[in-house]
Amino acid sequence: MKVLISGYYGFENCGDDAVLECIIAGFRKIGINDITVLSNSPDETKNNYGVNAVYRNSFKKVLNAIKNTDVLISGGGSLIQDKTSSRSLWYYLAIIAFALIFRKKVFIIGQGIGPIEHKYNRWLTAVILRRINRITVRDEDSKLFLEKLNIKKNVVLAADPVVNLDSYDDDHLKDILAKEDINCEKYMVICTREWENTELSRVELAKAIDKISEEYGYKVVFLPFYYKKDEEESEKVANYLKTPYKIIRGKYDPKEILGIIKNSNLLIGVRLHSLIFALVAIVPFIGISYDPKIDGFLKSVGMKAFKIDKFSSDELVNYAEYILEHKEEIVKNLNEHLQKLKTLADNNFKVFDEYLDNEVQK
Repeated sequence: MKVLISGYYGFENCGDDAVLECIIAGFRKIGINDITVLSNSPDETKNNYGVNAVYRNSFKKVLNAIKNTDVLISGGGSLIQDKTSSRSLWYYLAIIAFALIFRKKVFIIGQGIGPIEHKYNRWLTAVILRRINRITVRDEDSKLFLEKLNIKKNVVLAADPVVNLDSYDDDHLKDILAKEDINCEKYMVICTREWENTELSRVELAKAIDKISEEYGYKVVFLPFYYKKDEEESEKVANYLKTPYKIIRGKYDPKEILGIIKNSNLLIGVRLHSLIFALVAIVPFIGISYDPKIDGFLKSVGMKAFKIDKFSSDELVNYAEYILEHKEEIVKNLNEHLQKLKTLADNNFKVFDEYLDNEVQK
């Protein structure tokens, strides 16, 4: 069986790369190895994952890939939303629509759905998604959003595929830490990203980092998830710091990034997948939310959400003190939620496998 995977791949975004890695691993686990990925960097995707890859912005190549596949997977991330842009939403819906036109099986796997603000976009999304074979969503809010679009049939609650990501062994991690000159035992990781309400939030975040670092003796390590792009934002926040800091400059794969987080004592993250990585690593974390998808994730694991345009440094420091003083309890809570999410993540591929078995039996 041939599978074609569509998503935000090949853009040097660690979170999306991790999603792709876990989706590929999930399909290989159920015996599907003929996999093609729509990618912005097809050669790199081929080399990194051992799959076929097609340039995602070539209409002819994408159309041929759809024609030649058996199943289209719209996989992971937050693809079906218009917060980024309507054009982004239309791109992913068009891929699905062409697959339906060519009578291919279509599955959405492990996605966060919404928000979709524009009335026409909501109508178009509903028309197309009602024709899909199966949809697995990574959170309850996405399931509720689909219900509002009157899409209830064939929707299953799952989890982000990244909860199944593994890190490399300790020796490999030690080499990375040495390369980046992170040789201390205690450090905190900061994963930021650009946002609209810039300077005030940067100042407050920097104040919080300074206070936490001083109180607990943590070295400060900025870890960009979106290669180069997040580096710039890290530098802007770091400009307000009094504490010495380190910005990770090397380009690392998701398992290596997970290892860096796993070795830390605390993570403060603005990017969703930095928080998911912290959960997988069972490292206490503080989430700063710029999007409902982050609110949904933090709620699902019993952690507090700080709004990106409203938080103060004192609030972050107080919460850091709470979770570090109750670390044993927090770690136990995170581990329990991780195991639940891992079980739910199995639905991403179980639903697919069961559907195909039923089709064979017909």
